[in-house]
Amino acid sequence: MDRPPVSSGNRLPWVIAAVCATLLVATVVFAVVALTGGGGSTNTAGTTTAYQPGGPLREKPGRYQPGKVANSCEALDFSAIEKMGFPAKGKPVHEERNAGNTGSLECSADFENASLTGQAAYEAQDDPGIFDELKAGTIATPPANTTAGAISGLGGSAYFTVEDIGNATSTYLTAVVEVFDENLRLRTTFKVSGLGLHTTREDVRKAAEAQARTMLDRLR
Repeated sequence: MDRPPVSSGNRLPWVIAAVCATLLVATVVFAVVALTGGGGSTNTAGTTTAYQPGGPLREKPGRYQPGKVANSCEALDFSAIEKMGFPAKGKPVHEERNAGNTGSLECSADFENASLTGQAAYEAQDDPGIFDELKAGTIATPPANTTAGAISGLGGSAYFTVEDIGNATSTYLTAVVEVFDENLRLRTTFKVSGLGLHTTREDVRKAAEAQARTMLDRLR
């Protein structure tokens, strides 16, 4: 048997009661916050302005915080690349994003017959276990024309890949270093290409690793 529809007049007392209850709870919460001084540094408008540590996977502050460098290219060492025989070419391009406890950095620089890119993401969402699975899989089965290996003493976990698609007369090498350290995910990419160059796989690997170490040091 169908129930008769409830009229709007019958619902009105319940709506009024619900609204009153909501306002009462909100008033109590506001009073408690006011008495305890709130949960962090706020301006007069009540908006949090201080850096708030932690992320979805982290309850305590991480080692790295956005804003350590104003320009992401300050986290790289261009002089080390020039000492390898690759003069700088053009102006580096950089981008910084800061959103409280998250953020990212990226810098790309061109050199004669080479290029360098450094990227970092704060409060990385990745589970360290997932990073290690990717690391193990890449090392066990690297892509075609690529060698890979673990790097010790660099952050919490790190590995490299070096792609070599050159030939007897031309060099085309790309080294990538991936690092996961506490609340920071970092990547450096160093490419060398051209004719008559004498740069080796080990050269580009060491250069990419050195830049990753520099970034970690300068972002702490």
